[in-house]
Amino acid sequence: MIIGFTVVVLVVLLGIVYEQVSRNRDARRSLPGQMMDVDGYRLHMIDRGQGGPTVVLLHGAGDSTYSWLHICNEVSMFTRVFTYDRPGLGSSGPGPAPSPDHTIRELNNLLNKAGIPGPYVIVGHSLGGLISRLYALEYPDKVAGLVFLDSTHEFLKDDVKFKQGFAALGLMLKMLRLLSPFGIPRFLGNVLGILPMFGNEKSYYKQQISFDEYKQWRGIIYSNIAGNAAGAEFKEAWSHLDAAVNRLNNSAEKPQFGDLPIVVVNNPGFGDNWTEMQRELASRSTNHIHKISDRKGHSLQMPRPEFVIEAISHVVEQVRKK
Repeated sequence: MIIGFTVVVLVVLLGIVYEQVSRNRDARRSLPGQMMDVDGYRLHMIDRGQGGPTVVLLHGAGDSTYSWLHICNEVSMFTRVFTYDRPGLGSSGPGPAPSPDHTIRELNNLLNKAGIPGPYVIVGHSLGGLISRLYALEYPDKVAGLVFLDSTHEFLKDDVKFKQGFAALGLMLKMLRLLSPFGIPRFLGNVLGILPMFGNEKSYYKQQISFDEYKQWRGIIYSNIAGNAAGAEFKEAWSHLDAAVNRLNNSAEKPQFGDLPIVVVNNPGFGDNWTEMQRELASRSTNHIHKISDRKGHSLQMPRPEFVIEAISHVVEQVRKK
């Protein structure tokens, strides 16, 4: 029994050392972007390319700019592209708790302070799609086009399966956060190839970025898991849904976005109901395209980056023609 207890203690200590050494190594890596002070806290942002309109990428809940490095590189070849990590995620410092009003105001303040001129083509993935809609409704003169990638939809507010799935995901993140100091999530990812929330997408992404960028991306995932911000974003997704539902119900304009150029792309893995929601989202403009990816994966910029780049390019060209 004493030998068994000793082995367990040694394994735990080894895990703690492994995690701390890895975190120190990750902290020494160069940032792909730069830091900007906004309202008393620091946000990491990436600003590349030239020309207009500027494309603004908004990542999903608990994610970061590091999941969009390949897309940033490709889009920067034909226009300016901007993205940032929300507080406590990626390389951004801690900040206020997420809420719909704060998230929208934060984005607007950051764009102004960084000197990024509008109007913008906003690309929103998952929760980022919900945020982009709220931003477009709050600042309609600053948005020239929208791209929704597997966007969270208002109809999900009353979807029982979605609530159950969200609750399970929140529980998983909480458990992984508790295990993080012992290096277990990092061991699962580095040794067993199990990365939470990315499933088989990682195999595609590994082919699109450099080996150093891939290691940095994995490190950011572990960092997000270890912090509180990812869980807080998933929890506050409901308040974003409430705000979006209220805006949709109170919208005087039909369709909601008039003739604003919109492209919606969704993955086929969430079923027919999800696809119908995405189709409804596209119909909120008379100038829209809806496309279904032929590969499963919620982070569809990884299994089908060409679909995402094509969607962004289409909206950019539509805006330039006006």
